Amino acid sequence: MTINVKAYANADDVLIAWQPDTWPSDWVGFQLERRNNITQQTTVLSNRIPPKPGEKPVADAGISSTQSPFRRCIWTDHSVVDTDNVSYRVTAMKNGANGTFTPDPASVTAWTAPVVASGDAGGGLSAYFNRGTLMSQIVSRFVHGDTSDDALRNFVKGLSDPANQARRYLSGDALHEILAFLHDADLRGSQVHAAIYEMNDEELVGALKPFGSRGNVLLGNGSATKPNIAGELSSAGLTVKHRDLSNAGRSSPSVHNKFVVESDAHGNAIRVLTGSTNWTTTGLCTQLNNVLIIENAAIAKRFLDQWGKLVAAGNAMPPALKASNSIPTSDSDISVYFAASNGEAEFKPVLDLIKNAKDGALFLMFMPGQSPLLSALLDRAQQNDVYVRGVVSTMMASKNGNIVSVGGQVVKSGVPAQSFHDDVQLPHGVNATNEPSWADVEFSVSQIRNAGMIAIVHSKTIVIDPFSDNCAVITGSHNFSVAASEKNDENLVIIRGNKKLAQAYALHINGVYDHYSWRGYLGSGGNADQIYSLDGWKPGGGKEQELDFWMEEPVPPRPTRAGGGGGGGAAQQVSSAGGTAKKKVVKKAPKKAAEKVAAAKRTAKASVKKSAKKSAKKSVKKSAKKAKAKKPAKAKAKKTKKANAKKAKAKKAKAKK
Repeated sequence: MTINVKAYANADDVLIAWQPDTWPSDWVGFQLERRNNITQQTTVLSNRIPPKPGEKPVADAGISSTQSPFRRCIWTDHSVVDTDNVSYRVTAMKNGANGTFTPDPASVTAWTAPVVASGDAGGGLSAYFNRGTLMSQIVSRFVHGDTSDDALRNFVKGLSDPANQARRYLSGDALHEILAFLHDADLRGSQVHAAIYEMNDEELVGALKPFGSRGNVLLGNGSATKPNIAGELSSAGLTVKHRDLSNAGRSSPSVHNKFVVESDAHGNAIRVLTGSTNWTTTGLCTQLNNVLIIENAAIAKRFLDQWGKLVAAGNAMPPALKASNSIPTSDSDISVYFAASNGEAEFKPVLDLIKNAKDGALFLMFMPGQSPLLSALLDRAQQNDVYVRGVVSTMMASKNGNIVSVGGQVVKSGVPAQSFHDDVQLPHGVNATNEPSWADVEFSVSQIRNAGMIAIVHSKTIVIDPFSDNCAVITGSHNFSVAASEKNDENLVIIRGNKKLAQAYALHINGVYDHYSWRGYLGSGGNADQIYSLDGWKPGGGKEQELDFWMEEPVPPRPTRAGGGGGGGAAQQVSSAGGTAKKKVVKKAPKKAAEKVAAAKRTAKASVKKSAKKSAKKSVKKSAKKAKAKKPAKAKAKKTKKANAKKAKAKKAKAKK
């Protein structure tokens, strides 16, 4: 027997996937080992799930996968740090005596090819991520299980302290790399031009001050910017400009960029930092975000030119600016668009990439509304001919701007979308019946909201075919919404052909998807104990498509299932014999089954669209107004149609007589 193993790394994580060519019936899980290729030290990775169902949470350090094997074939190692050079191997485990486990010596794999945990993707591109998932077990451990309001207030207060342990963990590489970008630029005597939607994090503000007259900041109209920030920067000698597209102090339409350009002493642009990360404590610590650094003079110059154009436009969006925004700047397989644009110009190349995806599409979206990009991704998910995984994060605000609900959906090819929402009895929308016995208690979303934070997926990213030479990454500040394209200041970057970068973003998306799909699965009544079964990973199981994707194998369509999410659903054998199975493409379903499939797909699409639509307050109001206007007309038409049908029926009966 052979178990094939692959490993992929970004700056923060390594994802390991393994696939047996046969499945002996006595295998119950897997031990996973990591080797440091510099020191040759070998470590058995730990599991945070106890050996058996019904047991209490394990210690903070977890439990060795020798004692509690992984009951899955994909695992993400979060314990690596930047520059670690590592390899992995897998051993199948069997049941031993007295509730223990024993390795199957014949199953031990070779070590994977070395991977390095690094943000550097080559070609002058590097990507970094934070870990801002407040609804997570790690946050529970930071507060030692005390999820009271007082504990949360103290926790939040501590996040603004640069020495705070939770801040350092949650902000991750995103904060470190923004600070490093500014520090290195200052050491070189460079100039910086920053366009920032909102800013209140004192550590980031402090990192700008050393630039003095070499620093230039355009502050947008984000509501989180503290009143003292502009004064502090001006006092330090920086040039500070303001831009407000609302012309009324509101945060929408948004001056929504988050970029910094470094230029040399002669004003020549060298590199640019962009991405989704707001320069706020919440942007760093309580929202999921990404940072992209592009060391390309042509692209950096276009960002620098944009800074000047935005300052010159004042608080307006003149036609000349929109026309300029609509024309891409491209160099070395990197293209950048800006918004607002004419005719959603920045969406057209992205729609082509989604349409022509051959293997998979992964995505994260925040408040996309009725986005054509979301619609295109949902269509691919329904077609179920490529691997699709995504998270759509939404929130609703009241008239006074307070956040009244936070939620979203996980999208998976071949199954209806599943929701994750805020308060349903327990913090993460899971009722007591489905709450795993080993899970730590978490803060509820209402608590987080009342503390002035929102737990959202704010990273805006689409990855197409990450293992292909034709791969693509789409990211930037853009929410992928029509409103953002028509009204906001935004940037959207498309990078083609860089597999290391595409895989780095794919890992980022996969981690977010896993987090929320598990909650979606439990929230929809899924059995937490199913995590102890390997059935879903076997041929014909609900996880087979996922495994094929990460093993870089063809991903044929699977039967559409009634349930999705993190649990994987019950294993559905396509073909099996003696514990082994050959994969085969599922043929056309009978007519009735096909109708059910189509109905399920329509339901999924409508469900996600509805959720996305609700996320945009203005869009909802507009829709409600239209619906109200149309309702009497529709009712009248329906009534007329009914009366005409009745008359026709009577006429027909009379003729028969």
